Amino acid sequence: MADVSLFCSQIKLRRFDDSTLRILELILSSKDVKLLLEFRSELKEFLRSESLIAIREASEKPVEHKLLILDFLVRAFAIVDDLESCLAVRYEGLVLRDSWTISHPELRVSCSEWMKFAEDAFNNEFYSVTVKACENALLCLNVKGDYNCDNLFDTTWTTNKIQRLKDIAIRLSTCHSVQGQTTEYTRRKTLSIKQSSFSKEAKFTASICFRDGIKQQNIRNFLRLKNQ
Repeated sequence: MADVSLFCSQIKLRRFDDSTLRILELILSSKDVKLLLEFRSELKEFLRSESLIAIREASEKPVEHKLLILDFLVRAFAIVDDLESCLAVRYEGLVLRDSWTISHPELRVSCSEWMKFAEDAFNNEFYSVTVKACENALLCLNVKGDYNCDNLFDTTWTTNKIQRLKDIAIRLSTCHSVQGQTTEYTRRKTLSIKQSSFSKEAKFTASICFRDGIKQQNIRNFLRLKNQ
């Protein structure tokens, strides 16, 4: 299909703009269900592959350029219904912004943004990522003079809400471990989140956290099938 080739060409040329997203939306507006499912599957794989390359290529670019790429990818993954990748890239963008707040205070991630992300991750059973997002939300809330948290009218209520979500996520993550092996594996993977995946300056945890979350989710699905 010509539109698919055009979209892939736009991505290869790194034209991450609204016109490219409109081409993607047009492709997925097909009324042929079989063809639509085929296109969606192929485009998911293509975007996953190209997103990794594009992120590596942008490692030396200004932070504003990196954020534009990540924002485009979040929207593109949402259009092809790749929730896993969409959440992963959202998380990467939040971490990137957070790492640049000293020199770019306008990029500071608000407590409410971390809360929203934590809730989305929790609702999709990415519990280990939920815990990390809750920790970031609590840290944001406790930072003195964090102007992005000024509109949170009840700090105590907000803190309790985040802590409850974190505690539930921890319990759900723990109770689905397999003879403690998953917990140990998660601990080792968490220790490795200091490895850079996007730039030399900032440390990104999205890919590792989500791979770990996906493995836990697959284990839960296996256990459910085994017990049926």
